[in-house]
Amino acid sequence: MQSNLLQSRGRRSLVVALAASAGIGRMAFGQARFPARTFRIVVPWAPGGLVDTGGRIVGDALFRAFEQAAPIENIPGAAGTLGADQVAKAPAAGHTLLMGSSYLAVDVGAGRKMPFDPLTDLAPVALVADTHSVVIVPPGSAIQSLAQLVAEAKARPGALSYGTPGIGSPAHLFVELFSQVAGIQMLHVPYGRTQAINDLLGGRLSVMFSTVPSALAHVRNKQVRPLAVTSSRRLAALPEVPTVAEAGVAGYEASQWLGVFAPAATPRDVVQRLNTELTRAVNSPAVAQTLLARGMEPRTATPEQFSRILAAEVQKWGQVIRTAKIKFE
Repeated sequence: MQSNLLQSRGRRSLVVALAASAGIGRMAFGQARFPARTFRIVVPWAPGGLVDTGGRIVGDALFRAFEQAAPIENIPGAAGTLGADQVAKAPAAGHTLLMGSSYLAVDVGAGRKMPFDPLTDLAPVALVADTHSVVIVPPGSAIQSLAQLVAEAKARPGALSYGTPGIGSPAHLFVELFSQVAGIQMLHVPYGRTQAINDLLGGRLSVMFSTVPSALAHVRNKQVRPLAVTSSRRLAALPEVPTVAEAGVAGYEASQWLGVFAPAATPRDVVQRLNTELTRAVNSPAVAQTLLARGMEPRTATPEQFSRILAAEVQKWGQVIRTAKIKFE
């Protein structure tokens, strides 16, 4: 009787142990199988821009790391918020990702009304790159240096004109921050979809803060004169051009970062695994060289560091917007 009882208990223990083992095996198998299906990389802007370039680099990196397709889906509209909103509301399994930029921080800092909150509805996954701007003037301009630009602007407030893609654009904010730090006033000319660079080349604009990828060919062909770059250190693409701080406006730095986001409820281990693979890709010689060749600089961060960067940018650009009294369209 006692022997039968012991045997029965032993069989039950074995069944429990086997069930637990199977459960653990299924969990391990499930984790090892991530991703379980094709990725979806949402780029909330039209094809061809900096964010789109970053998205294609990310898609390629994910395919190489996980052997799962990672097609790009361009969803432009509502100043980038249409596509971002779709990601924020997607299933939080790590398969739908947003190729975002620092414009998310600008939106929050400006108090723009959006159907989602970038700070609570999205999880920062990984940084990919920084893109900086270069201060350029027409080749025939009498302004030979950033110091001369500042002196001219102080002598004739509002006389110097600068062109941007529009009100509240990164270029607009970069110049407003520069004006606030330098204590000057210049005339803003928003161009919308028209290329402001054409008027700069023709001498109808005094100055532009153009992204390095957009300006690089013009600089190398000596169609414009570079005065400074907006980064905190000199750029590999323009090593002979000083930073704004080096050129005399201390404390100035402005950049646009590109980074990957997931829905906020995405499991922590999935976010970490994505970060590990994307960081490895960005640090690889091939991807780093691709970014540098396009005028961008590789940049990586942990998810926690990325969250702090996002919060700091919200404060920075929010202050610029409030000081300049910029009203977003």
